[in-house]
Amino acid sequence: MLTIKDIAKQLGVSVSTVSRALNNHPDIREETKQEVLEAMKRFNYTPNALARSLIQRKSNTVGLMIPDITDPFFSAMAHDVEEVLSENGYQVVYVNTSRRPDKEKRFLNSVMERKMDGIIVTPDFLDDDAKELLQRLNIPVVFLRRRPPEELNMPFVDVNHYEGACRAMDYLFSLGHRQIGFIGMPRYSFTGQERYRGYMDSLKKQGITPAPRGISWNGRTIECGYKAMERLREELPDMTAVFAANDLLGVGALEYTARNGVAVPDQISIIGFDNLEVTDLHWIKLTTVAQPRKEMGRKAAELLMQMMTDNLLTADSITLETQLIVRNTCSGIAR
Repeated sequence: MLTIKDIAKQLGVSVSTVSRALNNHPDIREETKQEVLEAMKRFNYTPNALARSLIQRKSNTVGLMIPDITDPFFSAMAHDVEEVLSENGYQVVYVNTSRRPDKEKRFLNSVMERKMDGIIVTPDFLDDDAKELLQRLNIPVVFLRRRPPEELNMPFVDVNHYEGACRAMDYLFSLGHRQIGFIGMPRYSFTGQERYRGYMDSLKKQGITPAPRGISWNGRTIECGYKAMERLREELPDMTAVFAANDLLGVGALEYTARNGVAVPDQISIIGFDNLEVTDLHWIKLTTVAQPRKEMGRKAAELLMQMMTDNLLTADSITLETQLIVRNTCSGIAR
């Protein structure tokens, strides 16, 4: 296999001269650079990526850690992260952690081993060991749809989940609803807690005492939403509306009503959060709070690239706005 030494020998120059020409070094004459490039074509030489990365001290590789690739929310963000980075010459290495702390830490260890230039992470668990690994990386890190602990001093790209939840609740209040149930994500979830906080504060501002029986913490999936809706209908029969903390839970709640002859929105209104593509299907048409998923992915990639270019380990975080999407699953009630 032809090497950089062979190219140098053919041209009668040093290996360092060929190396500087390949890397467009400013102290190489244009004529010399053209000679090297022509020789590469003539001998069909392809630079070794690993060798070039050692010279440049860059791998042109970025890590992307997501918690669940089967969740359409994260797959949509990941798509736009990769689009932006690949267009700018970076290879994206994915890891799907399946929401397991051991896989998160294995990924962070592999980042050091592979000498990645930067990473975008959406962790579910950040214990002391994981925080220490992140601090030891000494490369740009951007949190996506998560907030880092203050001691890490790393930027994030996210939306204001609390305000989005308040927007959903205000819409239900405007329709006359006061008995509003809540289907929550796992209690340890930051986003789930922020949406729950928005739900609770909104009720209190209306002078409504939250009914403990009207709150169900049941996971993230459609099946979880189905089971939660079943329980809420039993525990809070006067309930006229439900705020589901994510769209999959909302779709599960709709599945329960469809199977059990509960008319939506005539008998009960349902609102979700995320604006997944499935919510706009004509037999679902779920009213929801939209997050700009594609923009979040692009912004995270652009922020990371800027940090890598400027050799920064921190930067200003980006908080994007949510939007209420009104469809067919909510209606007014008699006041």
